[in-house]
Amino acid sequence: MLISKEWRGLLLIVLAASLWGVSGSVAKHIFNQQVSPFDLTAIRLFFSFVLLFLYLAATNRSLLRISLSDIPYFLTFGCFGVALVQFAYLFTISQTNVATAVFLEYLAPVLAALYGMVFLKERPHFFKVLALFLAVCGGMFIVNGSPGGGLTVNRAGLISGLVSACGFAFYSIYSKKGLARHNSWTVLTYGSAAGSLLWSFYLPAWQAMAGHSITNWLFFLYIVVFATILPYGFFILGLKYLDPVKAGIISTLEPVIAAVVAWLFLREALFPLQVLGGALVCAAVIMVQAAGTVDRVPQ
Repeated sequence: MLISKEWRGLLLIVLAASLWGVSGSVAKHIFNQQVSPFDLTAIRLFFSFVLLFLYLAATNRSLLRISLSDIPYFLTFGCFGVALVQFAYLFTISQTNVATAVFLEYLAPVLAALYGMVFLKERPHFFKVLALFLAVCGGMFIVNGSPGGGLTVNRAGLISGLVSACGFAFYSIYSKKGLARHNSWTVLTYGSAAGSLLWSFYLPAWQAMAGHSITNWLFFLYIVVFATILPYGFFILGLKYLDPVKAGIISTLEPVIAAVVAWLFLREALFPLQVLGGALVCAAVIMVQAAGTVDRVPQ
């Protein structure tokens, strides 16, 4: 039985959210080892490009072929999508906590919806607007649902968190343009290349690599593969079948998955308000999937 495009997109975004749901805690652990988010961003971008390039070169070299006219797109996507969202999210974690960083980043679907209504003259779909509202409320309940938890925001963390939301919204919307011409892995490979090139003007990767322990390098490898290449690859592939707002709403499952993983494997308690928040996010995902609406996206 063939899976419909809608359900294929849903499964891909859920896979991405599941991997991201674990990675935030790993990143926080790395920062607790006195690793700078600037260093981690440089390493993450550089090795994501290297591993993706080597993989495509070994399996399907045709996916590495692009034209000169594609370069402005990849530079824009890599700088304002890939590099911006990765650094801003990591910096927010270093300044606040994982829950706050995730909540701020997942304001991105709201921004993507506003972009569609203002610039693309899209009519707001009732179920999509309601799903956005439920997802944001659910995220807030998850963040604030535990005793002693809640939003931990300083000025730098708030600004970088909002920047990460803007970057993720841009990433979601602008990916669609690249997907119209290229394979999703091509888009991610050259987006990572452009992001790494941009970052090297501030901090070359070889400087960021110096002085780290073997243990840290194992965590770096985890971040590169399981927090970057695979989830971003699944997310972009999911965007082939879903519009950016719907994909963004589904990806808000990340904090729900993170809370469930912590409950199952770390024996962390789940409090009633957090359970309610998770239920609201799940309801938002079910609602937006059942609605079956795919709005017009930029080509």
